[in-house]
Amino acid sequence: MGCLLLMHDGSVVSVCDEDILGKKFFENDVVIDVDSDFFGGKPASVDEVVDAVRGATSVNAVGNEVVGLLVGRGVVSLAGVREVGGVKVAHVYRV
Repeated sequence: MGCLLLMHDGSVVSVCDEDILGKKFFENDVVIDVDSDFFGGKPASVDEVVDAVRGATSVNAVGNEVVGLLVGRGVVSLAGVREVGGVKVAHVYRV
């Protein structure tokens, strides 16, 4: 699995499948822009991604592989996953 992880101010995490960076996905009036400024982090291992997401207060995850991994590890609920243009998207907010 190839994914990119970017930590914003320590508590906000953006993670995406490496192969979708720079792409846009559309479905009806919803657009997901996997912009390199927001998602263009460093390559990360599965453990690094899971640890970062567990410690974050806000998570933006885009990509079938990374979202599937997070659901499989119990870090993200399947109920919170949406598919846009064939790509899985999950947003997590903890207060």
